Amino acid sequence: FILHAHILSWSGDIPALAKVMCTTGHNSYKACRFCSICGTYCQENRHVYFPLKPPAGTSENQYDPKNLPLRTHESYIDDINVIKYANGSSHKRKVQERGVYDQSILFELKSIKFPTSFPVDIMHGLFENIAPSMLWHWSGTFFKEDHNNNTDYVLSNKVWTEIGNIMNINRKNMPLDFGRPPIDIQRHSAAFKAEDWSNWVNLYSLPLLQNYLSERYLNGWAKFVHAVKLCLKQNITMTELAVIEKLFLEFVTHYER
Repeated sequence: FILHAHILSWSGDIPALAKVMCTTGHNSYKACRFCSICGTYCQENRHVYFPLKPPAGTSENQYDPKNLPLRTHESYIDDINVIKYANGSSHKRKVQERGVYDQSILFELKSIKFPTSFPVDIMHGLFENIAPSMLWHWSGTFFKEDHNNNTDYVLSNKVWTEIGNIMNINRKNMPLDFGRPPIDIQRHSAAFKAEDWSNWVNLYSLPLLQNYLSERYLNGWAKFVHAVKLCLKQNITMTELAVIEKLFLEFVTHYER
């Protein structure tokens, strides 16, 4: 018999997938490969970000996280056709509006469906993205301007020293089944690998933050932790998928408040 192999999905970080999908990338106005929400440019940080609720004083669209304008395989094809027949300045504008600059060669594979064949990579999307970003928030280093970091969820250097010392002291006490031993997160977070961030999220963050972070912010972070733990299960039921979606939606809503 003849054995046929079919590629069903592709995995990678956001810049890599943007190249193979021929999308405009994570710092463009249409950066999301799953939906067509339009980003907002922050002049202060020189970065495009994607709030569900537009900043005060702007006329940007407001989005419902439960009902985002999702992209489909057919909508990708429509966008590509628009780009193909646009010329000059019109072409540049259309690329910006559509978030696609060319037709990916992967459209030739009938087993590939845009964008569902390019799922979120938990390593890049959650462990090496959300986890360090939240650490920067809590340590007051997320924003370039100090006045933007002056919030009630920022923990002092003294607190982070205590947390780091606890992690370092307990390196030899952790079971081998936990994988890599804990590392002082204050001193060595820049050297964290995905496994270190995974352990921080799933094992250490909630117990180590509970005496320092206020209940409001701790509960919001707990939603993310619970969702991640469900995502890591080898078998996920449809009921658990619904719970994961609900928890991530609640975390996003909490974060934007």
